[in-house]
Amino acid sequence: MLGGCKRFSILCLDNAKISRVENVANIVNGVLDARGWRGKVLEQMTVEIWPDVVGENIARHTIAERFKNGTLYVRARSSQWTQELHFQEARIVTRLNGRLRQNIVQKIRCSVTPPRGIKVGALKPNWEDPTFPETAPLPRGVPAVKDDAAARHAHEMTASIEDADVRRTMSNLIASSMRSQAARAEREIEENKRR
Repeated sequence: MLGGCKRFSILCLDNAKISRVENVANIVNGVLDARGWRGKVLEQMTVEIWPDVVGENIARHTIAERFKNGTLYVRARSSQWTQELHFQEARIVTRLNGRLRQNIVQKIRCSVTPPRGIKVGALKPNWEDPTFPETAPLPRGVPAVKDDAAARHAHEMTASIEDADVRRTMSNLIASSMRSQAARAEREIEENKRR
């Protein structure tokens, strides 16, 4: 039996599993803190957990696009959904922070993309954004490509982690974060070109 546990071997095995999980969590937390990635990971998680936190109904009509300086920027299908989010903002912020276990989300900024040349105030009340996806992605994000530069770089960064599951999880997390940063930079470049 383990560590002097004879009668309660099941309890000891459960404690051993819990201990291993705690060790993995400590390793992951150590890597995140040592590399300075914790903030970026939490920011990306905020965007990715949006559909789960708000529920299927709101998630079908909204897309969390980015997180910056305590504000989560959300795109809505119509002005009715921006108003709905405004009414539920406090509840959603509380739920997001609860899932993240840190109070990093301060406010939600929701907007609708009007057609070019038309002011939002001139739109009819039941107007919907024609560029909004028919079915909003759940969750929204950059699709994972297994063999790209981000995956190779993440693999190199995590090669020294002995536990295969932790190494794979950290590699996927790092690659996903790198892809998201690259996609965000590309979107900003496109937005600047349009101006």
